[in-house]
Amino acid sequence: MAEGERLPKVVRIIGGVLLMAAFVMICLYVVTRYAGYWGVPMFSFRSENDSVCTNNFSGYTCKEVSLADVEFYGEVDLPDDSTVVEGTYTATHDYDLEVTVHVPKASAAAALKALNGSFGPCRDHVSPLDTEGLTQLCAMTNDDVYGGKDERNQTRLFSVGTGVRKDGIRVITISAKSR
Repeated sequence: MAEGERLPKVVRIIGGVLLMAAFVMICLYVVTRYAGYWGVPMFSFRSENDSVCTNNFSGYTCKEVSLADVEFYGEVDLPDDSTVVEGTYTATHDYDLEVTVHVPKASAAAALKALNGSFGPCRDHVSPLDTEGLTQLCAMTNDDVYGGKDERNQTRLFSVGTGVRKDGIRVITISAKSR
């Protein structure tokens, strides 16, 4: 093309439309990629502890809760070989954690020790856990200790149940809510 000649008008229009479409696509990618982290309702994101969460209009809900988030929100240090079987964490102006965790036989005793350290001793209380086929049952709650010396009991309400299956796996259910 000689100097001073312009591209045909059709080529300039098609080029301009393609540039605008590319700009819009890049913007849409950025918005959809980061909208969950920005708190836009109905967009999902991964928490800093790798739970999969979805925003709603009043907070967010995590349906694939990681062990790190169970430990963080449940205020308990479980053995590293523990597995979260199912669970949800909901954060609004309050929080609600409902999880089931399995701990292998080798770490079952350490898990009970960690639970006792965080939630107190086993009590004569109804277990929130389906106890069929389980031995060494233990229930820990704080529904009647409001005003106690442990500051955590003033900010959270919990019900924890645990027992050991025949194969040695310790099954734990944790239900923790803010007061």
